[in-house]
Amino acid sequence: MTVEEIIKQVRWCIDEESNNNSDLAETLDEKDDLYMDNIIKAKIPDALHWIAITTASSSVLSGSTSAVNHTGSVTIPTGTKLLNIEVFDKNNEIGKITMPDDVSVFSINRVRCDGWHKAVIPMEDTSDDALMMYDNSARGTNDRPQAFIMRQQKLALLIQPIPKDNQYASVTYVGMPLGTTTDSNGVESVEIDEKFKSAFLYYISFLLLSAYDDSKANQMYTIAMQQLGVSSQK
Repeated sequence: MTVEEIIKQVRWCIDEESNNNSDLAETLDEKDDLYMDNIIKAKIPDALHWIAITTASSSVLSGSTSAVNHTGSVTIPTGTKLLNIEVFDKNNEIGKITMPDDVSVFSINRVRCDGWHKAVIPMEDTSDDALMMYDNSARGTNDRPQAFIMRQQKLALLIQPIPKDNQYASVTYVGMPLGTTTDSNGVESVEIDEKFKSAFLYYISFLLLSAYDDSKANQMYTIAMQQLGVSSQK
């Protein structure tokens, strides 16, 4: 979805739902187009983040196989990103994988490294099981690998054992891009699943109306939540 399309559709949402009676609808008509376009564009990362957080904490993604399911950092990826395995905290027995910083990752479903005999579902590193990485008798092996999610400024995974020959891991995760991308023609766009587009547009409308203390803001928020199939109670 291009940024130009987003801007046009957000303007339409505000005009249509407010019947041109909102304070912002009048402002949109009075202000310079470029001025308002830049404000709408600036709200895109916030709306993407909201989509990611809201869907992660609801049943929206339950059983979903939509386009927000990405496979990253595979050994021979096709249209995906490679994620390097680094040594964690100078401990050569524990590997660290830092997730992409241009994606808001809210669910990691599967991890597998070269040489591992099976994939694992990572646990939180707050679990006592994470201590096994430091126990010589319980460390992860190719037959019984281990992976733990480390929640820090950049989401990361701790894995064991570290693959000897291949320094990449296969990680399946659910996430949402945090910003726009620009193609070779200079066109900015956002990768967002079709099922989330309406909620995304109405939430940007909500942010704009809220910034202007417009009485129609809550209406936009309610519609955005309804588009996700989530209760609008705050």
